[in-house]
Amino acid sequence: MKTLITLFTAALLCSSAVAQETSAPKRGKSATPTASGPAMPKPAAEMKDLRALVGTWNTEETFEQTPMMPAGTATGTNTVRLGPGGFTVLMEERSKGSLGAFSGHGVLTWDPNEKAYKTYWSDSMTPGVTISTGHKEGENIVYTGEVMMGGKKMSIRDVVSDRTPTSYTLTEFMNDGSGEKKSMTIKFTKQEASATPPKK
Repeated sequence: MKTLITLFTAALLCSSAVAQETSAPKRGKSATPTASGPAMPKPAAEMKDLRALVGTWNTEETFEQTPMMPAGTATGTNTVRLGPGGFTVLMEERSKGSLGAFSGHGVLTWDPNEKAYKTYWSDSMTPGVTISTGHKEGENIVYTGEVMMGGKKMSIRDVVSDRTPTSYTLTEFMNDGSGEKKSMTIKFTKQEASATPPKK
């Protein structure tokens, strides 16, 4: 019996010593790992053009007569914030006009693999998601993509021009196969930081 008690006590002492050895940091070494992993990626320089969109903008919108919709006008608010890690900007559009209420959501980014700007857009008038690819043309950013409207595939070209810190213009052109035609112009004017956003 005495032998069993002695063995049991020795086992406890051993396990205690092992626990202390594994839990306590060794002298001269930090308790946390010091080996650094791979460097985290940083937003590309091209994101500067998209970060310039961050803020709240008033919009004045003009729609041209097309086979898909009548001519019209609208006013609204475009709110843009920085996305996770600074790799995207997130855009929310709300407007109301002669064609009714409209809402849209966009994710804008620079794709280092394609070396191009990319926009992923969904809204209250178009099923699915429209993906556009953009490149700089002089001071403008020009996006191209395709969208289905009325069961027909349409090529779209969006030109972001006249860019200043407080304003810019988006002009959209569409082509249903019969030639490119201007379909929409939106003028953006940045709200002052102290201004109260208009009520909806």
